[in-house]
Amino acid sequence: MTQAIINSQYIKRILELHEQNPDRKLFHAAVGPILANMANDKAFMGEVIKRNFDDTGFLNQIWSGYNIPFFYIFENDFINIKIHLFPPHPEKLEHIAAHCIHHHNNYMLTTYAFFGQGYETILFEKDLNVDQESGEAKLKMRDNFKQSEKNPHLIDAWEPHVVFIPQDLSATLIMWTPDKVRLTDNLRNNPILKAAKRPLRKLIHTLGFAHKFGISSSVVHQFYVEDAKFKIIEEEKYFSKTKADKGTLVNEYSAKMIFAFIQRSGLFKEDYFRPKLSQKAFPEYYKTQIQAILGGVEIGDVYHRTEINIPNKSYTKQDIIKASS
Repeated sequence: MTQAIINSQYIKRILELHEQNPDRKLFHAAVGPILANMANDKAFMGEVIKRNFDDTGFLNQIWSGYNIPFFYIFENDFINIKIHLFPPHPEKLEHIAAHCIHHHNNYMLTTYAFFGQGYETILFEKDLNVDQESGEAKLKMRDNFKQSEKNPHLIDAWEPHVVFIPQDLSATLIMWTPDKVRLTDNLRNNPILKAAKRPLRKLIHTLGFAHKFGISSSVVHQFYVEDAKFKIIEEEKYFSKTKADKGTLVNEYSAKMIFAFIQRSGLFKEDYFRPKLSQKAFPEYYKTQIQAILGGVEIGDVYHRTEINIPNKSYTKQDIIKASS
């Protein structure tokens, strides 16, 4: 998929800005308006949809509770651009946390909300105070806003944040990059090194070179609120359940969300999707949604699944405010 839409004027400009702005914050600031233009270009977005459904990597994607529905746009050793979809709360409630408070290690994220109401977020100060013995942490709120108020916006590397479940199906166009341009970045997608990823990571951590090579710490924590306190949980333990949540129901859930977005955003093209119904290799869970749309059915919502995201199932913005004070 890396080369799929590399000839786009937007991607070419982003690659130019990458070369011109080694400072990653300046680079992200320069790319923000381009993401907005991309998202509002129906022809470009239509091409994105087609390129994904023509790509065997996307079609063979194993959906799980861990990887929320998305579309690829572009990826190389330094940049990853995608569309992420966010399902609504079943009761359209506000201020309900979608997952644990977390950071993205050494990755910076710029996000542009372009479909639906978008989500609300809270950003926290980076100077975490974690007590391993008590299993608690102290976090300080830094900012609180809805995407529409700061669009696009940047989540910095190592910056804890939380997303609240949106009130309707929403989509963002996002770009990830490491926080620095490193000589080792071009090794990230090396197939030989990827095969030896675990022992290499262990060696790098043992030598104390994690930050130099731009990889996460050996133990990464996420945070949630319980009894008016911030509790910690190891990221690997948190993700183990979501990564294992796979199968027919998850595939159908993801497909329904994907085609609800395609239909509601006006990106469904009958002349493109109808022939997919006769292709044996095309997944049945996608064919089901295509047939429904062709039959005049409006694809309904699927809802956020809190049971696999947070150890104590749910916490709110008010809970975070109490824990912060």
